[in-house]
Amino acid sequence: MEERAVPTSMVPGEKLSKTQPFPSKPPAFEMQGLTEGDLIDFTPELRQEALEVMANYDMGPLFNPPIHSDDPAGKIASAMCPGDGGGANINNPPVADPTSGFLYVTSRKACSWQRIIPGEEADARIEAPTGSTFAAFANGSRARVPRLASGLPYFKPPYSTITAYDMNTGDIAFQIPTGETPDRFRNNPALEGIDIGDTGTGNAITMVTTANMLVYSDMDSDGTTALLYGIDKRTGEEIGKIEVPAQSRYGMSSWMHDGHQYIILQTGAKLTAMALPGAKSDGGGGGH
Repeated sequence: MEERAVPTSMVPGEKLSKTQPFPSKPPAFEMQGLTEGDLIDFTPELRQEALEVMANYDMGPLFNPPIHSDDPAGKIASAMCPGDGGGANINNPPVADPTSGFLYVTSRKACSWQRIIPGEEADARIEAPTGSTFAAFANGSRARVPRLASGLPYFKPPYSTITAYDMNTGDIAFQIPTGETPDRFRNNPALEGIDIGDTGTGNAITMVTTANMLVYSDMDSDGTTALLYGIDKRTGEEIGKIEVPAQSRYGMSSWMHDGHQYIILQTGAKLTAMALPGAKSDGGGGGH
């Protein structure tokens, strides 16, 4: 761990530490704050629009403090990246593989925008306030988030990834985008004639390791068909993919029953068991 300087607060009366601890190893699997270098650059026009939009916001590194409603610079909100729903979360947990010594972390790129208001103003929004204001500032309604006219994300891809860490060295073995590039991005009029490559879907995905592969669940390019992907555990290369009834959320697991292996998906209110055809012919598995 190493101590690094972080931004100071512009909120009246708030005093923050001048430094914060940062891990030096392993390397980060997701964005560490937001800078101009992170903004979309598929075309000069999109890049310029992103710069103009983000000029109204306070970009910054990790530990970027919130701003208040009377910000002297007139900014709308400050960036917290990754933010709510971004990075790793409860609905896309990491998985470990004891045979390879790898840890696999799924992540999606997303920021939150922080803006606080005076305590008295916050209390006035409460239906039955206590009559006492204990905080000089408090959270208000959600700040207006930055948007581009095209509907494209304001930051560069990949929008969702799997990062494999070699736990014996602490290094990243590979990082791959998850799923397929969404049609709403690839076919966006602002990107006509431009190959944007594999951006990842931007979804929170779930995974499980088996003896010979890493399996994960995501959606196809139009967002209507759920797919189960098998990838090489050591290289990230895609081995194959199949359609499944629904995307698995919060987790998946691998089980053995009567000599057959099953992958259990958490699909809404149901559990879906996937297996090779041999398991079904023996009278087991298949279905929900």
